[in-house]
Amino acid sequence: MGRVKAEKIRNTLKQTREKRKIQVPRVYQLKLQNLSEKDREVLGRLFLEAKWLYNYIIADVENRLNRDTWKLKEVEIKTPEGFKRREIKQLSSQMRQGIVERIKGNLLSLKRAKEKGIKVGKLSFKSEVRSIPLKQYGITYKILGDKNKVKIQGIKKRFRVLGLHQIPKNAELAEAQLIKKPSGYYLHVVCYLPKEEVLKEIRERRLKEPIGIDLGIKHQLTLSSGEKFSWYIPETKRLKRLQKSLSRKQKGSKNYWKIKQLIRREWEYINNKRKDTLNKAVSYLKRFSLIVVQNDNIKSWKEGYFGKQIQNTGIGGITARLRTLATLIPVVFVDRYEPTTQTCSFCGHRQKVFLSERTFKCQSCGKEIDRDVNSARNILRIAIEKLKGEGKLLKTLPVDCGKVTPVEWGLSHDEAGSPRL
Repeated sequence: MGRVKAEKIRNTLKQTREKRKIQVPRVYQLKLQNLSEKDREVLGRLFLEAKWLYNYIIADVENRLNRDTWKLKEVEIKTPEGFKRREIKQLSSQMRQGIVERIKGNLLSLKRAKEKGIKVGKLSFKSEVRSIPLKQYGITYKILGDKNKVKIQGIKKRFRVLGLHQIPKNAELAEAQLIKKPSGYYLHVVCYLPKEEVLKEIRERRLKEPIGIDLGIKHQLTLSSGEKFSWYIPETKRLKRLQKSLSRKQKGSKNYWKIKQLIRREWEYINNKRKDTLNKAVSYLKRFSLIVVQNDNIKSWKEGYFGKQIQNTGIGGITARLRTLATLIPVVFVDRYEPTTQTCSFCGHRQKVFLSERTFKCQSCGKEIDRDVNSARNILRIAIEKLKGEGKLLKTLPVDCGKVTPVEWGLSHDEAGSPRL
């Protein structure tokens, strides 16, 4: 019976992998609504047990991490009075399996980093676990669409959720994550949509021309068409007041933790605004037939003189989002050491340009152009020449994108607006 079951599982996994090749993953966020004090206690206990289990395993990984670790019903934790035993009541078996797999994944990441020569340490203990994996739809969790409710394994109550209308009817539900945030509890559901339908939706609103993008500090995005996008989302005055109030509280007191929670909620609000801005920027860029961006080292910018500007704009998330987007539409990254700023986009002449010079004046052809627009045009030119040289241009660009024209064509950067997100 064991061999038959194992063979059945292998066949099912193989079929799923084949099906995923023609699907696109999407994550939808659902918020648990109308939680009573008892509901919060139950969910709080769930995350507390997840922390106990995680810390117990990594305290002695060599002896405690094995094929039967997920069967643990009792763990030993450290308290101010010494080590004590705690019973795992709320965590279901599959939740425990998910936590064990997460630890294995973390260990594998450390091993790979060490093989690359990166200095690594051990897994550190968690003061708080903020996400619990729900591995299988229908078992660890189930959505009752007709009642706008969700059932979580091990909890009798069915929680009302907000946001079910986002999930398309043709979506195939897969794993999920139960998330704990300062503003409440959320369910992040992974759904798989037919790839062809997603691509069709993108093609319907796609423009025919390719676009080059120059990342910057003053203007976060400068396009080869001359458009510039700027945004700046600093820390709020309320956050500064709360931080000042926290410094006056006794560490560990009730008032201390109360202010700490308010600070976390304020940070969540700020980060949500930054993510929303990035979403709008990426949504605009998705319209172009080809996206080209220079692979700049944003981390070095932050460690230099522009740390605050980088943090308050979240520009580092742009390249990460574009890498994810590359699975659906053509996205090309140009090497960071290409002299895009020092090269004239009209004649190709290279000259030294200081950081204070915001207008590029070519010493060869006499053309004048905005420094960032010039860089964006060069980025697009380099990518197109590279694709032509490799014979991949027709494969990379969509069939309906029209003729790829030279970048030397005049751009209406003087007439283009500079919208602020």
